[in-house]
Amino acid sequence: MNPSDIPRDTWLRGMILLACLVILMLGIRLASSTIVLLLLALFLAIVLEPFIVLMSRLWLPRLAAIALLSGGLLVLLLLTLMQIIGTLPELTQMSTQMRGLLAEHLAAGLAPLARAGLSLTTDEVMALFDPGQLLLMATRTLGRISDTLSAVLVVFLMVIFMLIEVPALTAKSHRILRHSPAALAAIRHGMDSVTRYLMLKTLISLLIGLAVWGVLLMLGIKFAFIWGVLAFLLNFIPVVGSVIAAIPPLVQTFLFNGIGAGALVLLAFVLINLILGCLLDPYLIGRKLDLSTSTVVISLLVWGGLLGIAGVLLAVPLTLSVKLTLEHISGGEKLAILLGSKG
Repeated sequence: MNPSDIPRDTWLRGMILLACLVILMLGIRLASSTIVLLLLALFLAIVLEPFIVLMSRLWLPRLAAIALLSGGLLVLLLLTLMQIIGTLPELTQMSTQMRGLLAEHLAAGLAPLARAGLSLTTDEVMALFDPGQLLLMATRTLGRISDTLSAVLVVFLMVIFMLIEVPALTAKSHRILRHSPAALAAIRHGMDSVTRYLMLKTLISLLIGLAVWGVLLMLGIKFAFIWGVLAFLLNFIPVVGSVIAAIPPLVQTFLFNGIGAGALVLLAFVLINLILGCLLDPYLIGRKLDLSTSTVVISLLVWGGLLGIAGVLLAVPLTLSVKLTLEHISGGEKLAILLGSKG
């Protein structure tokens, strides 16, 4: 091959790879509704598998352990949904009242600025910052109870079948890769990394959700359970999730319970996120992921655009899986280094 043709071949190869990537992303976007259910079931099965193994070693057959654990989680999830849905009418009414009260406070706060010559209307500010819209979006989503429950049941059925197939899948992997111990070790390392992240992140998110629920309950803040669930879910979103989860209860408390209660809630959120979010989370997870901060932020945008809110929640484990795959693909090592946090 003529040396002068090498750059051209490299350029063509790069363009082909880019075209394949675009086609792949388009396919993911078009099939996002199905892919989201599969990913949720897969990651839930990964989280539950260690507990199934532990229960099987102690006192229960595997099938009985799967039925007991998945059934208990399904009942807990359905009870949580019912609890949230039962408060939707009151929550919707409060979101409307919150918007009106917030507009009044903003109008009073913007009056000095208007006298100083700075023209800024209440509608312009509300367009940028309106926690009531977050509540309305949540109520619309949860209000479609039939769709929500059907999706939950489909996910749990897939989880059960995945957990049943784990021993057979493990045996098949060993048979297929018995002549490639390096590939088998790479798969095991990838599964261990994703499992460790998901388990630790779920545990920390659960602690944060319980702490938020308990503190708001002690302070007499309405919808404490909903704000605890919101804190649990949004903690899966790195960097900004805990901040977003704190906005609705803070605005609600300041508007309906006064400045004193609002200051206590603000202090509680700061302490909870400082201890669990900023100290425990990086210690248990951050050092093990080897993902740069810019990679995490970009992954939120990419996976969110492809899979919606579920993609944002699962952005880190998905990106971690991509990085671990690139590390063991010929030619992907350089990309894996770019995604990592080490220099």
